[in-house]
Amino acid sequence: MAQNLQPEPEDPKLSDIFGPDHVLDGLAGESKEEVIAEIVRFVAEKGMVTDARWLETALTERERMVPTAMPNGVAFLHARHRAADKFPRQFLALARSRQGVSFGSPDDKPTHLFFLLAFRKDQAHLRWLARLSWICRRRTTVSGLLQAESPQEMSRLLTLAVEELPGNLKIRG
Repeated sequence: MAQNLQPEPEDPKLSDIFGPDHVLDGLAGESKEEVIAEIVRFVAEKGMVTDARWLETALTERERMVPTAMPNGVAFLHARHRAADKFPRQFLALARSRQGVSFGSPDDKPTHLFFLLAFRKDQAHLRWLARLSWICRRRTTVSGLLQAESPQEMSRLLTLAVEELPGNLKIRG
């Protein structure tokens, strides 16, 4: 496993954890299990995770406990426990399903956007979860991500949304 020689920041910038190559557009899965397996395969093929089987099991178990889908067509996939040794570097990934998937959202509507949060420390995980939750409450942002023509445009839209975060959610790094 490749070791990161530089210590990772407690509050990483978006550009340190996410970019267009972290976007899986055209998610084909039609069930929770298929979606999770497809996203895990995507990040494993990119070398973002060293133990794909562990990640798939951890995400599936987390979804069985309490679904991570929220109203507005968004889910925030993450393992229940941090496992820094499973990721060469912390990251954020985004997958988009145009048809939507029943993922346990409280509003019973299909989920279209799946963020995978893979952080080494709880503080970074919680801060990015709060940021993404705030960003995805805005229907215009979610609509923009759904209508974007490419992973590059999706990445740009997320970058713009991060720049518009309120003061208490700004990156401290």
